[in-house]
Amino acid sequence: MAKKRVIPKPKVPRKLAAKKSKGFSLSPRSWLFIAGFVFLFATWYLTCASNTAFRSSAYYIFISRGTEIEELADTLSKRKVIKSTLTFKWMASMMNIETLRPGMYRLEKGWGNFRLLSFIDDSEIRPSQLIDLAEYRSRKRTLKELSKLTNTDEKELIDLLGDEDETDDLGGFTTESVYCIFRPGRYRVYKNMKPEEVLEYMACQYTQLWDEHRREESNRLDLTEDEVVILASIVYSETKQRSEMPTIAGVYINRLHDNMKLESDPTVLFAHTSMDSRRVTNKHLSIESDYNTYKRKGLPPGPICIVPTFVIDEVLKYDSHQYYYFCAKGDQSGCHNFSKDYNEHLKNAKLYRNGLDKKKIYK
Repeated sequence: MAKKRVIPKPKVPRKLAAKKSKGFSLSPRSWLFIAGFVFLFATWYLTCASNTAFRSSAYYIFISRGTEIEELADTLSKRKVIKSTLTFKWMASMMNIETLRPGMYRLEKGWGNFRLLSFIDDSEIRPSQLIDLAEYRSRKRTLKELSKLTNTDEKELIDLLGDEDETDDLGGFTTESVYCIFRPGRYRVYKNMKPEEVLEYMACQYTQLWDEHRREESNRLDLTEDEVVILASIVYSETKQRSEMPTIAGVYINRLHDNMKLESDPTVLFAHTSMDSRRVTNKHLSIESDYNTYKRKGLPPGPICIVPTFVIDEVLKYDSHQYYYFCAKGDQSGCHNFSKDYNEHLKNAKLYRNGLDKKKIYK
């Protein structure tokens, strides 16, 4: 009898036992290295990293007698001069600075906490003085008076304002928009300032003008801070009646939002350097200039006059209405007639011209 053939069962491969993965771990030396790196970075950030937030190349601040470091830190934070109040106070605590010497200080953009506090604590105090810059609409007249009050050379001041690199360093201004920084008022300045310091100082004061409330109002108008001042210069050139300023501002804002030309007479007269003229002729309107708003859409590149703060505030609270045109009244009162359509505007313009003719005003 034949033996039954036995077929061997195939060998099932044994499952390899999964190796237990070891958890990620660092050696004590690695942990020490990381801790050292974090400590060095934190130290650098606290002491050397830029803690300035202002737009201008330098910031001038007057510290009165008895001011404590906590008060200064809060003031600098409120004015958007420093980014971090906490690190500024920590650094002051580490340097054991509590009270401050009275005087005016010039802080440079990009300084860290250690540099800021060392300068405030150790720098030589330069003598300062109060000046009163009178209200002059003319750019040229304002610069002449400012150079006289600060004992600087007027020509050097004008040359700096024409330097693109210089105006850009002041806070991203052009050689035209830089005139936004000038405003009449009382200022505390160094005695015997350099021309570049005068511009830095005025740019600093311009930065301080734009507090949180004014910035919010500017955003509501969908205009930059400089554009608000440029618009205010047009409004100020149109009327001396403060009560009409928000209404006239509303006319121009309606035109800007509807992509219309501003067609502002004062901008054309500014391009012709004949701001005192009472009539705008075809000769005026034909000039090729970025300030001719009869030919160019949008706002001109810079303010056409020096604007007081109150005019800027009147523009920021402009009247929301449906007027697109306005014209001075023919009675020479300085007030205006406002209209919604062009035909009505033409009637008002005719009344104005008739008023000039009666008074024999031809320029």
